Amino acid sequence: MPRVGSNIYKRKDGRWEGRYIKGYNESSKAVYGFVYAKTYTEVKNKLLISQSGAGSNTRIGSKLTFADVSQKWLFNISLTVKQSTYARYIFVLERHILPAIGGYRLQKLTSADIDNFTKSKLTVGRIDNSGGLSPKTVRDMLTVIKAIIGFAEKEKLLAKSALTITYPKSVQPETHVISRQEQAVLEDYLYQDATLLKLGILVCLYTGLRIGEICALQWKDISISKSVISVMQTMQRVKDTDANAESKTKILIDTPKSKSSVRDIPVPNFIADCLKKFSPEKWNEQAYFLTSRENKFVEPRAYQNFFAKCIRESGIIPVNYHALRHTFATRCIEAGVDIKSLSEILGHSNVSTTLNRYVHSSFEQKQKNMMKLERISKG
Repeated sequence: MPRVGSNIYKRKDGRWEGRYIKGYNESSKAVYGFVYAKTYTEVKNKLLISQSGAGSNTRIGSKLTFADVSQKWLFNISLTVKQSTYARYIFVLERHILPAIGGYRLQKLTSADIDNFTKSKLTVGRIDNSGGLSPKTVRDMLTVIKAIIGFAEKEKLLAKSALTITYPKSVQPETHVISRQEQAVLEDYLYQDATLLKLGILVCLYTGLRIGEICALQWKDISISKSVISVMQTMQRVKDTDANAESKTKILIDTPKSKSSVRDIPVPNFIADCLKKFSPEKWNEQAYFLTSRENKFVEPRAYQNFFAKCIRESGIIPVNYHALRHTFATRCIEAGVDIKSLSEILGHSNVSTTLNRYVHSSFEQKQKNMMKLERISKG
């Protein structure tokens, strides 16, 4: 069933099907309604009518719950946000927010209720009951709650609320940068019995590509003659919002998360030489870089597992794939690359993100800088 919008599909029998959330059950799980028509426009109009009346016969005015408003908010944004963003909102609502506060009447929801939600997620919020969620994850959930309340106020479903949301203090996660010595060891390993999968790791180490970007990279995005890689799309696994889907998740290949993430990255000459060596003899523009095949790709989770295997076999300290990006940024600063150029290469919208998250001085670099004081003291 091909997908057109985030909730409109064309069926195999030629008809169009639209899906909307008409309410929530006692467990705060979404209950879906369906409409059908011969054309896309007819289904869209039917959805608007169905959505406007969803749940209105039993929950209006003071009886309106947070779950009621959340499904109206989801419908409102469904055709304006990226599929990955929409899927993430549904996941957060269904797994975390609605089970906790979905049944609360909107007008009676208090700041204390939100604070209790926050405390609970920080201490025992993990779905597998293994502990609490990170402050960053909880902050993202609170942002969704705030957006839904703001939507309710805008749509006159709720009077101007005095409710305040207190965000947990953001804790910058520990970042890992591969040392120069370990980087040399890793590179030696990657050059041994070189494969496209190993080359992908080396490319990220010298370009700062994200794992989703290297997995979605196609040979058409690589200009060997100009030594340039164009980042045009990214890959990620997201929740499948199709009620008829056989799997709960699906692979989504889409444009990057921001305009600044669409970029051209110049690559060092030795990387260009490696790319030329592995360039397919029979050129296929649609072939994925990591496989050189059109209909076969390596998804991020599988590539992360491959990277972990390489780390183990090379014998260096374990790090996750994102450490390659941090390492690239750090090496660039050590080599004297200006921060504006580095920010654009990484695909950041502003240099502050680059400085605050991706620039790390090695101990050797700090020693080198401190030695400058000796020259000053000696006149």
